[in-house]
Amino acid sequence: MFQTLRLRLVLDIIITESERLAALSTNVLTLSKYENLEIVADKAPFRLDEQIRKSIVLMEPKWSAKEITVNVDLDKVIYSGNEDLTQQIWLNLLDNAIKFSYKGGFINITLAYENDKIRFVIQDDGPGMDDQTKAHIFDKFYQGDTSHSKTGYGLGLPLVKRIVELCGGDVGVQSQSGKGSIFTVVLPL
Repeated sequence: MFQTLRLRLVLDIIITESERLAALSTNVLTLSKYENLEIVADKAPFRLDEQIRKSIVLMEPKWSAKEITVNVDLDKVIYSGNEDLTQQIWLNLLDNAIKFSYKGGFINITLAYENDKIRFVIQDDGPGMDDQTKAHIFDKFYQGDTSHSKTGYGLGLPLVKRIVELCGGDVGVQSQSGKGSIFTVVLPL
């Protein structure tokens, strides 16, 4: 009986680590693909606000499990771009906001036209970042908070930055230790 339980435990560990390695490989390949991309193909107009709503719904099991309140204020925005590419932006930023929010916390998400640009803002109420972390947050494999190293690889934000650059936009972060983080993505119309 003990041998069977021990074997089961070892098999569970092997399966879990295999899944982690597969996810890491996928993320590395995806980032490598986008790093070598010079132009965005397959552009078409689509509702950016609806894409963000779908991303929020897709991530619902994660934010719901942490009892996070997600406040959403999205203007109707038609954007001409590659839908698969841009969805990676919202999924990665939302995943990070969930990961770093406290249980029972909040995430605020806004999308609005601003002059001739589109501004997306996502704010969490997590632990925030110190200046060193902010300086390296978009570096590949960098993880400022090693307590979450089992749930990430330090590739999500570099991927976000590269995709936003490919779209001709800009991404930035405001954060202070103990005061949460605010990520802002600005895309041209």
